[in-house]
Amino acid sequence: MKVNRFMSIKNCIILVLGLLVSVSVKAQYKTSFELLYASAGMKKTLEQNAGKLITEFNNAQGEKRNLSLAGIDIAPEAASSIFTLWEICPFRCDEIEVVENCTSKLTGGYQVRNIPMIMEPRSGEKFDADRFQTIVLNFDAKGQIESLFFGIRSDEYKDLMASDREVTDLRKRTIILDFVEQFRTAYNKKDLNFLQDIFSDDALIITGRVVQRKTQEGAVAMPGGNVELITQTKKQYLSRLANVFKNNARINVVFENIKVNSHRSNKNVYGVKLVQHWNSGSYSDKGYLFLMWEFDEKDETKPPMIHVRTWQPYNETPKEKVFELGDFKINK
Repeated sequence: MKVNRFMSIKNCIILVLGLLVSVSVKAQYKTSFELLYASAGMKKTLEQNAGKLITEFNNAQGEKRNLSLAGIDIAPEAASSIFTLWEICPFRCDEIEVVENCTSKLTGGYQVRNIPMIMEPRSGEKFDADRFQTIVLNFDAKGQIESLFFGIRSDEYKDLMASDREVTDLRKRTIILDFVEQFRTAYNKKDLNFLQDIFSDDALIITGRVVQRKTQEGAVAMPGGNVELITQTKKQYLSRLANVFKNNARINVVFENIKVNSHRSNKNVYGVKLVQHWNSGSYSDKGYLFLMWEFDEKDETKPPMIHVRTWQPYNETPKEKVFELGDFKINK
């Protein structure tokens, strides 16, 4: 009887320890939020909703299971977008607590930026470059999560927004930067529908290609060599892009060195010049990307449209040859 009693106590201890370990393992994945400058009436709602979402990322990635958004107040469109991003490459947050500013969006609702994430490719995939990313969470006026995007660097965003510009220009710049982040995220989640909508039907798309020089040893590409500019229609560009999406399980696009300029005479037109890093399973490159955006003159609530997209190889393109807003004539 003593032996049985001893074994019973031992089993209970093992069971309790097992439960404690299980709880401990679960707890290590939790991320809470402290949102600064959030309105008193929304602070708790926003913090809890953000914490639930990020904690679920952590748990799903840590436990190698499918993502579940049950119990999280999130818009259907946002949930669908997140599932798509997750299927391409899961991610997690290593922070126990995220302390960030919560800002009121000029278009309504709230935004939290600079949430640190670590990309965790599935077994057999590589993610050596740009593994550390930040995301942006957007909430509607009631605190529901309405979108998630990969953000641009916090220091660049602050520099682009820190000025004494007129209110109208500041509002448009804010919208442009939000759409630049959506534009980048669209490539990461291979969202052709978004790209179809954001490019105007008559968009001018120019892609630079290094022309190989013929030498005695054969044809080789050399830094500073000739760059051939290829013009495409929207239909041609998206058709080729669809094949790229189809043939690559994962695409990672990162933007940096972002510059935003308004047109001198047409206040509805903006130019965005940046450096783009493209990494996929079969191809990687770095280049200068220029985008010309235009707001609808009659209805500024409509999303801005891209009329020009150019890409030029980074090493082979002198800075004075990089496309910018003044290189294109605008017909009113």
